[in-house]
Amino acid sequence: MSVSISGLLFVTADSVTAFQLSPSFIRPSTFLQLLAFAILLGGIYGLVALGLTMIFGVMDVINFAHGALMVVGMYIVWWLSTAVGLNPFLTIPVAVVALFVLGIAIHRVTIAPIMDAPQENQLIVTFGVLLIIVSAIEITFSADPQSRVLDLGAVGIGGVALPGGQLIALLIAIVAVVIVWAFLQRTQLGRAIRGTADDREAAQYVGINVPRIDYLTFGLGAALAGLAGAVIPFIQQIDPHLGDTYLINAFVIVVLGGLGSFPGALVGGMIIGFVHVFGQFFLPGSGNQIAIFLIFILVLLLKPEGLFGGGS
Repeated sequence: MSVSISGLLFVTADSVTAFQLSPSFIRPSTFLQLLAFAILLGGIYGLVALGLTMIFGVMDVINFAHGALMVVGMYIVWWLSTAVGLNPFLTIPVAVVALFVLGIAIHRVTIAPIMDAPQENQLIVTFGVLLIIVSAIEITFSADPQSRVLDLGAVGIGGVALPGGQLIALLIAIVAVVIVWAFLQRTQLGRAIRGTADDREAAQYVGINVPRIDYLTFGLGAALAGLAGAVIPFIQQIDPHLGDTYLINAFVIVVLGGLGSFPGALVGGMIIGFVHVFGQFFLPGSGNQIAIFLIFILVLLLKPEGLFGGGS
């Protein structure tokens, strides 16, 4: 079966590609098309969850503002591309650097003073940061959805149509994961971050500046959120609350893969991508989201430490 883009909707967190076919019958070519979309969406989910699990794994902080930071990345790319006229691809590194700096600033002002406070305080503070960021974006750009920056068309491979935006997003996710892995495994600073994640007290005894590692980690986590958000304008319309949908699924992915586990974030992202795409094809309405939460509950009941044991 040849698949035309005109018969599809875009694969996104809230509207997955739907075929003009009956879900009761799935052809091999349709299955391959859904499989391709699931991999593409899973890559984006994995990228979102990677920053979230990095912050939790090293700092033991559950960052409710992660979705809002992702939205900041979306608007930086959208604004620089539409208002300033920069090439959309050149705006992506700008968004990453801006979010890294913003993440460090947020950590120094809000998180660092309460690192030793009960975890409930961190939840309240990061939720407050979320509200401030979303409100600031609404005041600056309005709450109305903004159109996509760039339609990259589609690439056909073996009868499977791959939307260019999602394909670019997946490639960026793969490159980002490789860079983060190499940074953590091959650099002295990366080893210090891993050591802090393993045992904060022992890290201090061996001379690691743990507070410095904390703000660098929060900055890196924010930069990954910004990178995930930066590819969204290539895929769908954006609005100030779009990060909420991705954040909810990112939390499911982090728990599913194992709190603080980088491989778990990637594998969990792919699993949720598959459930999202195939669930939306076979189940009516919001059935796919119900399926995601059922998996979440089953993991909590059967393997609460997550698929990768909750360690990195």
